[in-house]
Amino acid sequence: MKPNTFFRKFLYTILLVVAVSFVVSALENSGIPTLKELHARGGLPNYFSKIQKGKSIRVAYLGGSITAQAGWRVYSLEWMKENFPLAKFEEIHAAIGGTGSNFGVFRLHEHVLRFKPDLLFVEFAVNDDGAASERVIRAMEGIVRQTWEDNPYVDICFVYTIKGDFLETETNGQLPESAQAMEKVADKYGIPSVNFGFEVVQQVKEGKLIFSNPDSKEVNGVPVFCPDRVHPYVETGHKIYKTVLARSFETIKKEKAAKAKKHKVSKPVNPEYFSDTRMLDFTNADLSDNWEIIPVKDDERFKGFGRFLDHVGRACNTGETITVHFKGKAIGVYDIMGPDAGKVAVEIDGEPRDTLSRFDKYCTYRRMNFVIIDKLEDKEHQVVFKVIAEPFNKRSILTQKEDFDQHPEKYKENCWHVGKILLDGKLLK
Repeated sequence: MKPNTFFRKFLYTILLVVAVSFVVSALENSGIPTLKELHARGGLPNYFSKIQKGKSIRVAYLGGSITAQAGWRVYSLEWMKENFPLAKFEEIHAAIGGTGSNFGVFRLHEHVLRFKPDLLFVEFAVNDDGAASERVIRAMEGIVRQTWEDNPYVDICFVYTIKGDFLETETNGQLPESAQAMEKVADKYGIPSVNFGFEVVQQVKEGKLIFSNPDSKEVNGVPVFCPDRVHPYVETGHKIYKTVLARSFETIKKEKAAKAKKHKVSKPVNPEYFSDTRMLDFTNADLSDNWEIIPVKDDERFKGFGRFLDHVGRACNTGETITVHFKGKAIGVYDIMGPDAGKVAVEIDGEPRDTLSRFDKYCTYRRMNFVIIDKLEDKEHQVVFKVIAEPFNKRSILTQKEDFDQHPEKYKENCWHVGKILLDGKLLK
């Protein structure tokens, strides 16, 4: 090799290293978290302390549809049982598809804390995509602080799943905005976070993994991560998630103390965090006369919602009301949308606030949904939800208009089906 050629290559290498260092430094100084598989932070001291002592451990999974799949949730619990046989593990399944941290914080007590968890996984990065960072922080901080106010010895771990819309961002070495917001909470409270997407991106870049294919879990011998750019195949993508989590837990076990620790809360990242959230049965509110209360286990229409609801309130006449007296700063409902759903008018402190359509383009079938009215003044309020059962053009709203054409009878009624009242505050009688 000629001296000049060697010198040029050496110089190019030095310049490349400097350039990469500059980019990484710029990202770090900008406050934008750079991509990393694990931020161990304060570790999981109570979890590993209990494992060493062979105690019973309840593991809670609070998340969306990716966690609801029989994938990383199931695999991770199996891994714990296999690798720590002296301890006894129990699962708290608190994942609901299509929901983010803003609903997760309201259902925290009923779906998680009342079952006394020892370890809490929180998975909402994908479903929080597009939400304002402020809202994500308020919800995630509410989950953390309320958990530790209930039991300061619960360990928490944030996990970040991936979808197609995150690929470019993560390939460029950055976290998506939802996870960036969550990292601010994790940094504040010393909570470990595991980015499942890191390994996925690496394998895609190396040609070892195809990100999405709706027709096959393998193409020309290369495994496919997911069918729909969001939900991993259980046999491929979810196994990557499990491998990443297991590797991260082994690192935390090796590098962090396994000694019982009382977690503490100090000044919040956002003083407006969701601080006193709860779900209440709708029968705790004042109901007008013509509500039908339906036990879900006895009704084929609602049996599928029995995991989280004992009964459903059904009203199909305009003017039927639910009235809630409470002191606090947010209110909402956990209800059922579907073909026979209508609209609901909301009045707060005597003033019209909003009209909520409980029917949308997907309402060829019934599904759980929720609405939250936020940032009210923190004081006593009277909120009235009033059923509007007047006909409207449902066919024009539907994506699958052929279902309306084939089954028009199932769209005739315009009812409201409600399960829970959501509050950030306290109910007043």
